[in-house]
Amino acid sequence: MNDKIKNLHNYKTFKGLSHEDIELFNSKIEKQKFKMNDKIIEENEEGDSLLFLIKGNISITKSLTLLENKSLDDSDNIEKEFIRLKAEDNIVMGEVSLFSNKKKRTATVTALSDCIIGFLSNKDFFNICNSNYEVGYKVIYNLTNIITENLINENRNVLKLTTAFSLVMKK
Repeated sequence: MNDKIKNLHNYKTFKGLSHEDIELFNSKIEKQKFKMNDKIIEENEEGDSLLFLIKGNISITKSLTLLENKSLDDSDNIEKEFIRLKAEDNIVMGEVSLFSNKKKRTATVTALSDCIIGFLSNKDFFNICNSNYEVGYKVIYNLTNIITENLINENRNVLKLTTAFSLVMKK
């Protein structure tokens, strides 16, 4: 399943890049099929690639308990669904593990329907960026904007949870 992804120009990651620049990445992306309910990535597993939702619908969940508090049988591993996305949203996943020293995934992604996911290895990503600084700058700038937007949204969610917790504790 090595045919090219036709709409990569619609992904925020590639904003401001020419067709030729996008093709540098497109030629390295490997597609993989997932069935409904398959785990695409698992929170806290090591990540070594950027992922592109090409076809299908996914759910992104995060554990509501700290890893240190989890028992071996995972019976207290409560997950919260944060978002459902479809291919038309043109999302990229795995951007945090791309830049993190620990290379850990920050959420679990599950297929809600049959999906096709594009995988761009970190090695190929940085090889392209290092061999073409202007393209690398633009893509890393775009990913930085995506990560920043996600961080702002996460901070908002923490504030909402903290506020709700305070209100409950007052009663």
